[in-house]
Parts: sequence; structure tokens; C-alpha cells
Amino acid sequence: MSTRSLIKFQLKDYRRGSLILLGVLVLVDIAMVLLLKFLPSMDAGSADNIFSVNRNIITIFSIVSMIVTVAITFPLMSSFSVTRRNFYVSTLLALLGFCISAALAESILYLIGRAVLPSIGLPVEVDRPLLLSWYMFTLTLLEISMATFLIASCFYRFKLVIGIFSAIIYFGLIELISLPLPSLQFMDVSALLPLPSETFQPGTSVLMWVITALFAVTGWLVYRRTDIRM
Repeated sequence: MSTRSLIKFQLKDYRRGSLILLGVLVLVDIAMVLLLKFLPSMDAGSADNIFSVNRNIITIFSIVSMIVTVAITFPLMSSFSVTRRNFYVSTLLALLGFCISAALAESILYLIGRAVLPSIGLPVEVDRPLLLSWYMFTLTLLEISMATFLIASCFYRFKLVIGIFSAIIYFGLIELISLPLPSLQFMDVSALLPLPSETFQPGTSVLMWVITALFAVTGWLVYRRTDIRM
């Protein structure tokens, strides 16, 4: 199976899950607006706080998808004589497409929700730059997904102890880096997106691309010699 065919297969798989994910996001947003409307005592703050749950849901979906990719899709594709290299490349490209689309969907839902709030008498305290938010959330999703792929590969290849150790190293690395760069604190709390006038630093996205590339390369080094277990 060619890399192009693999990408089409994985995107089709993402599409099924994404439709369900989109339905969940819409229902959750409607529920949040209704709660705020009929429970005035519920103080959710700005529109960004109200709809930040969307980012958390998408992030969880991405993490689960990567775990399923390592534990289930990889052995399945290997049984069809798909090479590790082709599968890894197609996984990265399909993941990039999903992250861009999911972040765009989150931004559009935020824009719609923010427009609806004043029409039903709910205040909108703070706005956020949509293009920057879309870009940074895309990058955050990609970084978290690649880290999950790497950690899941460590669990799959080296079993429990090394897997747990790799997870500890990841969270320790994020905490260490976020100390001198506060704008990276949202990497372990994906609902916290930086605003350019307050926390965004010029080198943030560059550093995140470097970290993501490092995870991708390390993930391949672990993944390419992983035994197949059905």
C-alpha cells in the first residue's frame, strides 16, 4: 500500500471520528450557554473561558487517537505488509491535516459562540485573536499528539516501566522549559492559549516546532524497531 493510499485511509478514519467529535463540541457549547443563561450565579468569566472546554475535548480526542494508532492501527496495517516508514510518514501527514482542521473548527465555534452570547443577554468580556489562536492551537495539538505517539510507542515496545519513565520525562521537560518561557505553560494545559500582547513571545512557536520535530524523530527511532504484537 502506497503512502498516498495510507494517508487517504487514515484521513477517512479521522473523518468518522471527527464528525462525532464535532457533534460533541456543539452539544457541549449549547449546554454551556444554556447553563449560563438559566443559572446566573454561574460565573464563567470571558467567552474564552466559556468555550475553552472545546480545546480540552479536542486534545483528549487527539491523545486517544494516537494511542489507538500505536496499539491497534499499526499492527493491523503491518498485517497488510505496510512498511513502518510508509505508515509513520502517513501518520504524521494525516495528523497534521487533522490538527489544522480541528483547530479551525474550534476557532469557528468560538467565533459563533462569542456572537451568540450578547444576543441572549450574556456579557463578552475578552476576545482573542483568532488567527493566532488557530495557529498556536494547531501547533499545540501537533506537539501533544507527537509526544503521545512517542510515549505510547515506549509503552508498546519497552512495556510499563520505560513507558511511565518516558511520560515523567515529558512532563518534566515541559515544566522545565515553561519556567523561563511562561508562554509555553499552555502546552500542559491546552485551554490556556497565549495572547500576543500579554504572554506570547516571538520564539515560542519556533521552539515548539523544534520540540515537535524532536518528538517526531525520537518517535521514529523507537517505533521503527518495535515488534508487532496482534
